[in-house]
Amino acid sequence: MPSDNYLYNDAEEEAELEFLRESLEQMDNLADKTTQLLKVFDIRLKNLGRIIAPIYKSTQKLTRLYDNIETTMGSLDDIMLFFNVSKDESDTIRAGPDENELLPYLDSINRLKDASDALKQMDLNSAAQSRHEIRELLHIGLGNLSQLFSQWLKQYSGGVDPAAYTNASEIPTFPMDSVKLLGMLATYLNLVNDEVSYDLKLTKTYASIRSRHLQKSLAQFGDMCNGYIRANSLDGPMPGQRGYSEASRSNPAEVRFCTIRNEHWYEAGMSPLAQYTVNLVKLFQAERDLVRQIMPIVISEETFLATADRPLEAFVSTGENMVSFFLSSPLYEVLHALDVYGYMLENESMMESLLSLQQNQNNGVAKLLSRLQLHISKSFTALIHLLHNPFKEGTLPKQNGGIHELAFNTLTFLLYLIGYKDLLTNIFLPLGDGHWNQGLPQDSSTVAHYASDPNDGLSIFQHYLRDVVDALSHMIDKGGKQMKRPALQFVFLINNHSYVARTLRDTMYAGDEDSQSLGLGDLVGRSALMQIEAQIDRSRKGYIATWKAVMSSFPAASLSPSEKLAMFNQGFDDMVRSQKAYEVFDNDVRAMLISDAADAVIPDYESFLRQNPDKSPEFARAMKYTPRDIHRKISSMLDD
Repeated sequence: MPSDNYLYNDAEEEAELEFLRESLEQMDNLADKTTQLLKVFDIRLKNLGRIIAPIYKSTQKLTRLYDNIETTMGSLDDIMLFFNVSKDESDTIRAGPDENELLPYLDSINRLKDASDALKQMDLNSAAQSRHEIRELLHIGLGNLSQLFSQWLKQYSGGVDPAAYTNASEIPTFPMDSVKLLGMLATYLNLVNDEVSYDLKLTKTYASIRSRHLQKSLAQFGDMCNGYIRANSLDGPMPGQRGYSEASRSNPAEVRFCTIRNEHWYEAGMSPLAQYTVNLVKLFQAERDLVRQIMPIVISEETFLATADRPLEAFVSTGENMVSFFLSSPLYEVLHALDVYGYMLENESMMESLLSLQQNQNNGVAKLLSRLQLHISKSFTALIHLLHNPFKEGTLPKQNGGIHELAFNTLTFLLYLIGYKDLLTNIFLPLGDGHWNQGLPQDSSTVAHYASDPNDGLSIFQHYLRDVVDALSHMIDKGGKQMKRPALQFVFLINNHSYVARTLRDTMYAGDEDSQSLGLGDLVGRSALMQIEAQIDRSRKGYIATWKAVMSSFPAASLSPSEKLAMFNQGFDDMVRSQKAYEVFDNDVRAMLISDAADAVIPDYESFLRQNPDKSPEFARAMKYTPRDIHRKISSMLDD
């Protein structure tokens, strides 16, 4: 049984194998046919590609042609709009901008500008006509914007008082919203103005409006300067002018300084021109900052300089008038000039940075400073020369023995002058030691002193002060010689030298813990005080001698005691009577003169009475004063 099964299985497997072989042969045949069919399709597809390629290329050309036609149609539509833009925008442009909604107006101008640019590329008569209409509308539109710019500027350009504000940042200009609008409008106008070649004169517009604002704000200071000049000017010819005579010294400024005691001395910082300078700089700083916020940077500097031009011109003109006033004024106005010079120096660097003054060496401010410095320098020499030659017609001292006006004015001038010590040391140093003595006779009184350090401005200034005090002492000696009575001469010398000495003593602050600076006495030096005090001692001896002369009859052997006494009475009465007319207001000087007179007369008078105990009627009648009476008369001789 098992072998039969094996035979059966082999037959079945052979049958299946045969079937598979036949199936594979059929599949091979089918694959061959499929391959041939695919080859046929490939050949046909290639043929089809060759047929379609020209058609595809034609289709691309048609597409591009269509696109070009479409673009051309769009451009033609735009060109037609450019031709019509003047008509479309005319009403808007001519109506002007709405202050509250500016952008639509700017959009209209932009459309006009775009149309103008586009039509500029066309060489067509119709395009030229449209361009002309567009350009006309652009001029109207930009003109309206320029008017709006001016209108906004004028709203806050009515003037301001700069003196009411400490610094430039406090000075009110425009609200920030207005600044932003003005800045936007200025930037737009400047940009469009360049693109359309329309002369808007934006810088000129701003400068014209804001320049008037600055001038109005500063007008008060110019008026103050002119008022000061009118109130303090002197009439009469100046040196070099017709009618001026050196012999008669008809120069009213010198006459005033020599003969009228000045009671209104200049106080630092009170000059209207100094205030003008400070407030001019403050306003210019504020205006420069405003210009930088509003105007485009490319024209901001030019705009500011144009804005500041006229206010600066007015300032320089006023300054020139003040300098001319200083030149014709008494010496005490030099203090005023010094203060102005100091203020201008302090603000010079700021003005240079604001106005680019260094680029122009011939500017008015520099000339003004130069004239001020020259006048101040010459004034120091003028004072020395005046003190060395003080007395001519119109300036002779009064016959009252009082403190001479020239002495008072000179010392008071020096007391105020040292307040500018730091400024003066810088002025004196380049001028050199002793420059003020040029033209004076080279005697011992003018060349006795030298600066301790000729390369130090303070030392030179101290030398100058010492020379002024010496010249003042020289003037007092000359004034004493003008007195008509011997006693009056010595009273004049004592009175004036004592005034100088007291002034020097009272201004010696060295060693004073409460003192913050050196006084006139410190700067002049103690040796000058000692010299003045020696002159006082010599004058006192002379004064005593005049009283001794009243008793010149006492030693006379040819006269009787009663005659001697009668002559004494007459001389004493004359002396006391003349002393009544003398002006001695200093209590210490009065006490000194009374003491010297009493010491000169009373001891000798008492001695005479002791030596002449005559009780005759003639002697009794001549006996007018007791020693106590004489002391009482002398004690009251200087009373009014």
